[in-house]
Amino acid sequence: MNRDQAVGVIKLIFEQCSQIEGKSIKLLPPNANGALADTFQIHIQTKDDDILQSCVARIAKEHGLAVKRKRGVFIVYKHYPNVNMSF
Repeated sequence: MNRDQAVGVIKLIFEQCSQIEGKSIKLLPPNANGALADTFQIHIQTKDDDILQSCVARIAKEHGLAVKRKRGVFIVYKHYPNVNMSF
């Protein structure tokens, strides 16, 4: 996803997901973690908060984005078919 889309999604998360309060949220630029080449990622620090993850997943799906949970971080990213998404 590009920067404008990522910022828009973050705004929606803050507007629609009240559980985001007190959580760490990061916007990672392309190539920040070596997993994706040309896309921004949203990382949300969450520990088994199913309500927040459900809310974020719903917003991501509405914007054609994928989500993945890894080591206490919920990652929102642009999924590219046939690409291995190992974080």
